[in-house]
Amino acid sequence: MRQGKGHFATVAVHYAQQVVAGLIPACWQIRTSCQRFLDDVNGDTWTLNAAKVERVCQFAETFPYLEGPLAAKKLKLKLEPWQVWILTALFGLVDAQGHRKHREAFIFIPRKNGKSTFAAVIALYMLVADYEQRAQVYIGATALKQADYCFQPCRDMAQKAPAFVTHWGARVTKKKIETHDGSFLEPMIGNPPDGSNPHLAILDEAHENDNFARQRETMRTGMGARTQPLLITITTAGFNEAGDCRLLQAQCEQVLSGELTDIRRFSAIYTIDKDDDWRDFEVWKKANPNVGVSFTEARLRELHQTALDVPSEKPGLLTKHLNVWQSSSTAWVNMKDWDANGDAIPFADAVGQNYRAWIGADLSRLLDTTAIVLLVEVPSATGGEPTYHLYPTIMLPEMAVQRSPKNAVAYREWSAGERPDLILTPNDETDFAAVEAKILELCGQFRVEGVAVDQWQAANLSQRLREQHDVPVLTYPQNFQNMSPPMGRFEKLIALGQLKHTGNRMMRWMVGNVVAKHHGEFIKPIKPVRQDHLKIDGFVSLLMALGLASVAAPAPQEVWIDILD
Repeated sequence: MRQGKGHFATVAVHYAQQVVAGLIPACWQIRTSCQRFLDDVNGDTWTLNAAKVERVCQFAETFPYLEGPLAAKKLKLKLEPWQVWILTALFGLVDAQGHRKHREAFIFIPRKNGKSTFAAVIALYMLVADYEQRAQVYIGATALKQADYCFQPCRDMAQKAPAFVTHWGARVTKKKIETHDGSFLEPMIGNPPDGSNPHLAILDEAHENDNFARQRETMRTGMGARTQPLLITITTAGFNEAGDCRLLQAQCEQVLSGELTDIRRFSAIYTIDKDDDWRDFEVWKKANPNVGVSFTEARLRELHQTALDVPSEKPGLLTKHLNVWQSSSTAWVNMKDWDANGDAIPFADAVGQNYRAWIGADLSRLLDTTAIVLLVEVPSATGGEPTYHLYPTIMLPEMAVQRSPKNAVAYREWSAGERPDLILTPNDETDFAAVEAKILELCGQFRVEGVAVDQWQAANLSQRLREQHDVPVLTYPQNFQNMSPPMGRFEKLIALGQLKHTGNRMMRWMVGNVVAKHHGEFIKPIKPVRQDHLKIDGFVSLLMALGLASVAAPAPQEVWIDILD
């Protein structure tokens, strides 16, 4: 229900109505958030307090722009409708006691949309104007440089608004803003100090924060003594789809879709829809609500054209200006093509059909992933080209989870459930007995014509499989000569819709991590430079199996010659 009237509350409701009606282009996440907001406004559980909305929005508009032509003109901020909507949802929706509905917010916004300025306004408001005694406000980061970068807009905004300093008795220094009543705002590196009691915590550019999950949880638990604290994650997309920030976004999307219930969490996720064609410029407007304000439409068109014309620039532009996560800034595989092929026949239905099959096994030794990929050839019912269906088994020692801070949350999520996408094995070494058992199991279920193994880790395993079980094991050097042909075959099959998969999340992540290294006319897959946490073992195993499947004659042993290093 609505309580009172006010200009800004009206702007917020009107914005949400236009989004829901399709009059403002928006992705499904924003449309759903707007609908939830309108349901709260029109329902009986929560009240839209117009006076609270007016207070925070009027406060915001007392500060100057910090950069760009509007700053040069020394103009004060003018909130855009999308910003008013977010502030209204966070500060205007209250319960019968006047306490805010939302305790946590995930604001996902591309670059150049005024993100830092918007975060600074919220930080300064909750420092001095939120009726909280001795308010503690933290802006979290993992390194000093990042902390200074996140804190600087708060400091600059306060210094350029003399009335703020005078009215609130604020003291602004290089590392801190504090008031006479003991409230303070400061950057935080790592975890908050013992005894901290945050009223507001802002985790800025969380996609770059390797300590994000721990920092976020520490902040949440430290807010227990506050009546209505707020934890805000405000970020763009990044290049680690297995990272904590990406997984938090996925959880927020599950709340929006109804898969999870969390009425205290608000999300404003500005991106594009899964089926959108990024090559259409109109799609870019959907993800950038501040176009025409903090940056021009002409500049957005330039970025769009660069993405079209320069393939090497595309991943970074899609990530930073469309908020589309990429596993690597130089990723080789178009993940939209990969996702379009996620209709492999169920594994159980493929068993017992006497299908031809090949296995690729990329093995590790200590604290690393091992991938076994079964590639099954399924004949066409109409006599056309067969399709190839892949079924991965990915293993990881349990100790590796504890020693992989960048991937740990994803590893735990992927290994959970009755049918996990990742199998955790005991201790810190590869469980070669489990690998052997899996290969033998697959050989008993399919007409396996070849098992390709890594030449460096599989000598004993290869010998046992070959001599004790008569398995057709082949050593497959992972050099340019041997990896280039199946990479070309992979591209063709994916484009034609003839390489099918089951949607294994860890396999998808690995495929998205692949970078192509060139040597003359040859290519082979590698990890992104200086990104050892981005694994590609599943893709390597797939290429090994695909390499065997591509060779009918002469015998494979005569083909795989280690020509290039």
